[in-house]
Amino acid sequence: MFETNLTVAGKVVTEIVRHTFPNGDRKSSFRLMARERRFNKEAQDWVDGDRVFVQVNCWRRLAEGVAASLVKGDNVVVTGRFFIREYSTENGERRSSAEIDAQALGPDLGWCTVVVERPSWSPSALSTGMPAEEVVAAA
Repeated sequence: MFETNLTVAGKVVTEIVRHTFPNGDRKSSFRLMARERRFNKEAQDWVDGDRVFVQVNCWRRLAEGVAASLVKGDNVVVTGRFFIREYSTENGERRSSAEIDAQALGPDLGWCTVVVERPSWSPSALSTGMPAEEVVAAA
């Protein structure tokens, strides 16, 4: 199956919704708005252009990081698998929703600064099998 990967920079426009499934999987989701900005030569000013809204779904560790870090109004950069989900309303109307199953997500550093806090399950610890403290001490 071919996947369509997409990277979008935009603003979180809803509260982060968390969900834990019976099998233990975790999901965090929110709506993202990306807005075109362009320079109007006649007015010599930047103006807003078209907007696009996308549902962003994050799973497992990414879901935990998103829920602990982001709030409505944050500017973020999201990359992941893009798809259109089709569904029917209770009235039987056919609708569609643009969605991204996020693979990576972070704050847009053009709008903020961050202090990175690394959890004890750092990637280097996972690859070596050693606790994160021992990996740092061994480095």
